[in-house]
Amino acid sequence: MKRKTRLSERLSVLFVRLAAASTIAVLFLILGYIMWNGFFYRYQRDYSVTSGTEDSFAGVLLVADRDLHPDALPFDTVQGIFGDQYTSWKRILEKDVDLYPLVEDSLVPVLPEILGIDEPGVLIEYPGDTRAVVTAVASRHGTVALVSRESFLSLESRLQSRVRVLDVRPYSLAVNPSVTALQGNMRIGTIPEKALASLYRGDITNWSELNGYDLPVTIVLPPTGSELERLVSGFDYADGSARLVRSENERHFYELLASISGSAAIAPARLVTAQGLSFVRLIREESGRNLDLSFLLQAPADSGKIGGISTIIVNTLYMILLTLVFAVPPGLFAAIYLVEYARQGKLVRVIRLGVETLAGIPSIIFGLFGMLVFVQGFGWGISLLSGACTLTLMILPTIVRTAEEALKSVNRNLHEGSLALGATRIQTIFRVVLPAAFPAIASGIILAIGRALGETAALLYTMGSNYRLSSGLFDSTRTLAVHIYLIIAEGIPIERAFASGAILVFFILIINASARYLIDRMGRMTRA
Repeated sequence: MKRKTRLSERLSVLFVRLAAASTIAVLFLILGYIMWNGFFYRYQRDYSVTSGTEDSFAGVLLVADRDLHPDALPFDTVQGIFGDQYTSWKRILEKDVDLYPLVEDSLVPVLPEILGIDEPGVLIEYPGDTRAVVTAVASRHGTVALVSRESFLSLESRLQSRVRVLDVRPYSLAVNPSVTALQGNMRIGTIPEKALASLYRGDITNWSELNGYDLPVTIVLPPTGSELERLVSGFDYADGSARLVRSENERHFYELLASISGSAAIAPARLVTAQGLSFVRLIREESGRNLDLSFLLQAPADSGKIGGISTIIVNTLYMILLTLVFAVPPGLFAAIYLVEYARQGKLVRVIRLGVETLAGIPSIIFGLFGMLVFVQGFGWGISLLSGACTLTLMILPTIVRTAEEALKSVNRNLHEGSLALGATRIQTIFRVVLPAAFPAIASGIILAIGRALGETAALLYTMGSNYRLSSGLFDSTRTLAVHIYLIIAEGIPIERAFASGAILVFFILIINASARYLIDRMGRMTRA
């Protein structure tokens, strides 16, 4: 019998430990996943060009002011800059900076040929020769210019150092139009960039292996000794293979691509469409740091697509402080009344039932109530004040119930001893009972803050979604939780949502740590 009891006891302890360990592991896994994706991003994007970079193309350089720090720009982005597709760096670098395209005078006659477009944009400025263009670039933030490579290199180094030479990704995977033609439901739009090596090596011999239709792959090799040969020399291919065709010159190179069904080759992006060819977009996996100091200090712009979250952090602090000012005093006083003054009869039981019911009501109901009463009824509009009052109603039941239970858990001997020593009831409550119940009360307030920080539905109806810094109680604003929701709802890259989520987790950790410190300090003061 004792053995059975011991075995049962051991199994029970083992089950409890496993349950606890698995629960903690799942919680840390979720938290770790959020924090990792908050600090680092990793996603796939498709481009019209390969990842290979050059400092020049068609004999020109792309220069910008030194305060701009872009990676190498894809050639189609360069086309858009000088074709009036972009008027700001927002869509290119996620920076709220105006864009000023310049071109030196000597390039004007050949500009359409250089860019592979019909005609340049009307926003381009032509300040003069290379020296004048470089001087203009250095003097105005957000400026980018096309200059002759030869002329730029002839300038003195002091002037060259005032600007940055931007690398360009100028090469695409050019294909015969038959490859991208729609046949039934089969059409190639994108392929992994790493598949380029497999195409040249011969591991992929049919476009059906890349989700296209049944069409043999033919690789057109550039002329021997040409600029393009240097690009493909890094691929491990066997020259002379039946699936490889060597061109004799540049003209022959494009003729082969245009005439051989299923053919493909790496070619300058500016010449692909001009030669009547198509190109396949290349999927590339990118990773990097997602959360940095600039994200915390910059204000958001363009609905949060660019910039940081500085104003949203401040607005969240405003909301929390205002909600606590509105909720904690009445919630605490209500708990004191129910415990210390109210007659413990049927009415108090009904009140407690009502408070517990309110604590379980979905937040959307509070949002509708806040919209009808505070936004419309009181005429406050969608504002910080309306949102804070709505959150006050949401967390008030939690504060009342936790504070009530905390006060009831205080040893009655402390209460009676204080009264026996001549203290009044008010003195006993505020100098004896509340300090003793403070740790449990603080825990309840922390839970209430956590619910307020994570609220979205109620705030969308009452506080709004303005991401600018709130300047008053009647301004519309948004909190971190609402910002995360709107980022996902509006199709903004999810890595920005993860970065904001990591900051929200930090918010909660800081609040919890601060509350724990206050609880421990109050406990030491009470014991002393």
